[in-house]
Amino acid sequence: GPAPAAAHPGPVVAAAGRLARGKRFDLLIEAFREVAARHPDWRLRIYGGGAERARLAELVERLGLRDAVRLMGPCTPIEPEFARASIVASASDAESFGMTLVEAMRCGVPVVSTDCPLGPAEIVEDGATGRLVPPGDSGALAAALLELIEDEPLRRSMAAAARERSRAYDPAPIALRYERLFEDLEASRAARSRQRRAARVRSAALAVPRRLLAPLGRSGRPTSRGTPEQGGGR
Repeated sequence: GPAPAAAHPGPVVAAAGRLARGKRFDLLIEAFREVAARHPDWRLRIYGGGAERARLAELVERLGLRDAVRLMGPCTPIEPEFARASIVASASDAESFGMTLVEAMRCGVPVVSTDCPLGPAEIVEDGATGRLVPPGDSGALAAALLELIEDEPLRRSMAAAARERSRAYDPAPIALRYERLFEDLEASRAARSRQRRAARVRSAALAVPRRLLAPLGRSGRPTSRGTPEQGGGR
């Protein structure tokens, strides 16, 4: 199950994923510069490994965020780390589904995400379970983070709503729905198979030549046309 939300989550924004260009951790780091300037006690922790690590580390140094931003490396499972955070952020240009967001919400953590194609808008209800911002806009990302950081009652209400919303993605009910779907498909396939067999039997019966049935008398036994009883004899 999901990690229980921390009673008093720390002043932490967490993010997780492969350190690849499309995940736009660079955008998130740039957005966090504004957060760190206004709230120097807050931290950004990025979990994951990948080809962009060196470039991101260099960006952190260049922006003077060494104390504020930490590249934590890969972490599995991620839920305990999310549960200790106050916000989970995603700056991706595209998401296949957005499992990171679901994992965060299951931990009772509100989400700030780019409204990129496919995943986030299906998962995050903007203003209720988190915030959605335009992709590629570090200013909008910073503003959304600051909104949640500076409004604790809003953050708490979003956290509760996020946990409730995440139930739609719980593995057990989803597995049960799939199981029922497969059972329905199997029953439908079996019914079609029975119908096909019955149709083949009917077709075979109709294909029996009538001449084979004609010589049968009322008794069901073959009769000979040449017998005296039928007037066929001489």
